[in-house]
Amino acid sequence: MDSYQFYPTPPSLARKLCALFETTPTRLLEPSAGAGDLVRAARERFPNLGKNDIDLYEIDPSRHGHLADCGHLVGLDFLESLDLSIYSHVLMNPPFRQGVQHVLHAWTKLFSGEIAAVLNASGVREPATRDEERLAKLIAEHGRVEYASEAFLSPDTLRKTDVEVALVHLRKQKSAEFWSGSILDALGVDDLAEDQTQFAEREPPSPQGMVLSQGQIPAMVRAYRAAWEATKESIIAQHRAARYTSFFEDQVSRILNQDVRSFMKKEIGPLHRDLQSAYAKIRNSAWMAVLNTSDFRKYLTRKAQSEVLADFEQVSRMEFSEPNIYGFLQGFALRQDEINAQMVCDLFDQIVYANSENCLFYRWKSNAKHQIGMALQRKRFILSGFSLEGWRSTIGYDAQQKLQEIDRITALVTGQREIQDTLAGLFSTHLSELRYGKRLGNRYFDVRWYPGIGTVHFFPKDQKLIDRINAIVGKHRRWMPEHFAAEADDKAIDKAYKAAELVSKAILEKVDPWTLPQILSSRHSESDKREAVQKLQSAFDEAVAYGGEENFWTQIARIEARPRPATKPAKASTPEERQRALALALA
Repeated sequence: MDSYQFYPTPPSLARKLCALFETTPTRLLEPSAGAGDLVRAARERFPNLGKNDIDLYEIDPSRHGHLADCGHLVGLDFLESLDLSIYSHVLMNPPFRQGVQHVLHAWTKLFSGEIAAVLNASGVREPATRDEERLAKLIAEHGRVEYASEAFLSPDTLRKTDVEVALVHLRKQKSAEFWSGSILDALGVDDLAEDQTQFAEREPPSPQGMVLSQGQIPAMVRAYRAAWEATKESIIAQHRAARYTSFFEDQVSRILNQDVRSFMKKEIGPLHRDLQSAYAKIRNSAWMAVLNTSDFRKYLTRKAQSEVLADFEQVSRMEFSEPNIYGFLQGFALRQDEINAQMVCDLFDQIVYANSENCLFYRWKSNAKHQIGMALQRKRFILSGFSLEGWRSTIGYDAQQKLQEIDRITALVTGQREIQDTLAGLFSTHLSELRYGKRLGNRYFDVRWYPGIGTVHFFPKDQKLIDRINAIVGKHRRWMPEHFAAEADDKAIDKAYKAAELVSKAILEKVDPWTLPQILSSRHSESDKREAVQKLQSAFDEAVAYGGEENFWTQIARIEARPRPATKPAKASTPEERQRALALALA
């Protein structure tokens, strides 16, 4: 059963409907986009109409992915839209059951412009309901209608039906008195009197703010609507003033016998374009307020913020309504685990990118393929970018951000919303002591600062914190088995790290310093990354050939699962035997 009554508009009918428009669209709305057939016909007829000039509603979410190239999706149910004043044209083939309601809604919410719609002919030819009678009156006063009996039986129709359709065109315009005309004739010269307007010496008191007792989201939507209505009225008033001012300009030009418009007239663009520009700014600001109100920035790393904002650019084109806001927040909540894991990876990359000595290497075999992975050193890692210029009394903004991100990830990994004794706070309150070499710390890290070379050495107090970070990164990037338990036996973990330190030292001696940055940084091409991974694999193979342990995570699992061997292994003679012998000895 088709609950959405989806009947794709045949291309021939779509072209005929677009031909009803009497002016060129500057901003087009398609309230029931379906498969995008009407939009394609409109862009064919009006080549200057680009994707950014078209907004879409589509109630069926399964069709949203196919509409990406047609325009910007701004909502689901067109009948819930509140204001259409930014549009110059509305083009629609609505569900027949609600066709008349769609056209009346468009007419009511449109400020001025044209509407072209495909409707069931029976309700237009013989109106039986109050809505149909209202539409018939609008057509008689503001438009025209054409009928087509076999529009959905043409060869280019995907879903055929023998229903007769009506092609309705309406044009909504403001009266001549509203825009221009002779003010003196409209009012009558004899009726004019001296202007008695008085202006108050003081401005009226400003509002005290909106009450949020009914919830932040409804209050924000109310504030948004109020802001838009005030802005819209202001823009319309400017355009009306410009039209009326032109009357006086014409009169002065005739008296002086010269054009004075350049001295008196303020340049004002097309009304719909000015409305659209202002609407986009207010809507974007409203969506940004959703992020700020929800404390997104406080708990996201800088890279996570930028990725959310990249997706948010598309979200911010949606109509600012309660259903859309709740939908956005629900989608964000569903992605929270993925975003959290990515934030841990961001910090991991920052630490490894800063200094290759911060990193350990390991490898495990999956599907007959060796997967190479990385882990942070448990005892110490080093970050740069903490130099202190002579005139400064605090560390720089970027340095503060690095510390704050370590604090954020520490809170995330330890299951807290935020930690109390932060590293950022430590540098704020004890800068002088740290500057002169004193080793200080919080609950999770000791730090030692070398401002001359601009590095800070971080010494984890709880090595399980680093183990959790390594496990999150390893699983997220498929560097290790998903079933691996981060909380393993301490002695086994220690032994595994010692083995990894030996092989990692050998690997770092065999690769150039650009290998890790090429793998981790998004600025490098995929071919550069593949080449760097191959270098790392070759160095790993060479290090393992001389007896290094290649898989310390699997080694931990082996320690947990298998009993210790009763006898020592025999001395190995080949590289493969030496590798197996070393693994058994460490076990």
